[in-house]
Amino acid sequence: MDNISSYQSLLDVLKQWLPYYIVAMVAAESIYLLVRFKQAYSKETWVNISTGVVTIIVQAILKTFLFTDLYPFVYEHRLWDLELNGYTLLLGFFMYTFIQFGTHYVYHKSRIFWCLHEVHHSAIKMNATTGLRTSIFDIVSLDILYLLIPLCGIHPIVYFILYSLNKIWGTFIHFNEKIVSRIPILEYLLVTPGTHHIHHASNIRYLDKNFGEVIPWFDQLLGTYARRSEPIVYGTTTVTHELGFWEAQVHEFRSLWHDVKNAKGLGNKIKYIFLAPGWQPGDLTGTARYVQKKYFEDLKSGITPEPVALANEKAE
Repeated sequence: MDNISSYQSLLDVLKQWLPYYIVAMVAAESIYLLVRFKQAYSKETWVNISTGVVTIIVQAILKTFLFTDLYPFVYEHRLWDLELNGYTLLLGFFMYTFIQFGTHYVYHKSRIFWCLHEVHHSAIKMNATTGLRTSIFDIVSLDILYLLIPLCGIHPIVYFILYSLNKIWGTFIHFNEKIVSRIPILEYLLVTPGTHHIHHASNIRYLDKNFGEVIPWFDQLLGTYARRSEPIVYGTTTVTHELGFWEAQVHEFRSLWHDVKNAKGLGNKIKYIFLAPGWQPGDLTGTARYVQKKYFEDLKSGITPEPVALANEKAE
């Protein structure tokens, strides 16, 4: 009981101060960029902030309602009894980061989930507020998989502590690269701003890389890790300009609806929804996997790929 009490005390502190940590980090970055680089925040930044506010109101309340009782319920029906100690905390950490890696991968590889996740990637500048830019419609989706943690016998409090700490670190790794880009001594142990910025790149060589948000080890083991070798162009292959709040939220859904509506046959309609972004019937040339594969094949053959425009990087 004393062990649980100490974890509960840590969680109470995190829950109480988490909003202040994030606001302080965003404010500190804003002031530094303004004073040091005379860089005022743009329209996109205010879209990020307003999205974060709406997300807190819409998502946080609903997720709290859905998961506060659900996690303890699943834990009561756990498969194993595991003592709450440092070992189970470590096990919970690796389960949490692996689920985070896996769900993040699915968000990129299934179009319906990409419609939700693309909101985050549609930012063409990188700063702390980008971490606030998420889909207001992503209420539950793949977060349900985190229930595997209490199901395996790890106390739900472990999940909530890791979730809170991840929000703090997740804000930091979006910091503008003028403030912090590479931290070489940490790059083998933790995801840093430099490695996460690559994940937000629209450069062909960087597509679908660095899915990890806390540790880079799963990317390194599974071949999705990339180091910076050329200037980063933020955004997506289809978004190269700032989007308004509502446009950022729905433009991918509009595109999906257009493809589904015009697809021939129920099978193709379903495939458009669940297969990779860029998929078309009998044609994979628009998918990130194919485009990237051809890019590297051209490089090996001595063919120089077309250079990536650096317009949004210059705007930094």
